[in-house]
Amino acid sequence: MSYLTSSVDTLIESYDVDQDPLIQGEFTPVHNRLWHFIENYADNINEYGGVMCKHLQRTSAIGQAFMVQELGFSERAGRNFYDANLLHDLGKCHPCYDPNIWQTPHRPTPEEREEKREHTRLGVEYLDLSLTHSPEALQEHPHVQIIKSLQLHHHERIDGTGYEGFQGKDLSKIIKMICIIDAFDGDMIHRPHQPAKRTPREALERLKNGAKYQGAFDTEILDQFIDFTLKAQ
Repeated sequence: MSYLTSSVDTLIESYDVDQDPLIQGEFTPVHNRLWHFIENYADNINEYGGVMCKHLQRTSAIGQAFMVQELGFSERAGRNFYDANLLHDLGKCHPCYDPNIWQTPHRPTPEEREEKREHTRLGVEYLDLSLTHSPEALQEHPHVQIIKSLQLHHHERIDGTGYEGFQGKDLSKIIKMICIIDAFDGDMIHRPHQPAKRTPREALERLKNGAKYQGAFDTEILDQFIDFTLKAQ
């Protein structure tokens, strides 16, 4: 399974999510329903839905600013990215998941890690199911394909050790970017098994020099992102 990993950079410039009549008329209601479901995920069980919403909003806003200000994409492409990226973790809401798996009091076991990894593929499945009765033109729309690419590939590593095993040569700038931003923001979310929440500088240092991420990211984009983030501090 793969979705447009190398052509995302071109496709994201080919439409305007705010002006496209098919998106506004047919997809926005679907998007709103899915976002409402994310917001209320694990309600009355834990606070993970709220944590996930804020993570999606932050990574979308950071990515929008970074791709326009540093990577040379248009303002239109930035808006398209923001809207698409809000659904990249949709698969975490899949009914097959135990809502508590994201807040275990211990480091995840190998079995728990494997279950967590499935959220990328299940996000694509969930979106396809939500569009079952939508026009074919919407199902094939670049915006929908970009959402699927972000869902499926936001945990890739340029050395090929990511979730789908794609290497740097197979990945667009936007996919390389979201892999960095998702890891950066995720590393600052406090987990129950951690002694303390990481600061932005600690998270950046971990991306650059931490053992977990060696060989994981495009070094040029990572260095740009670190400079971009530090300037905003």
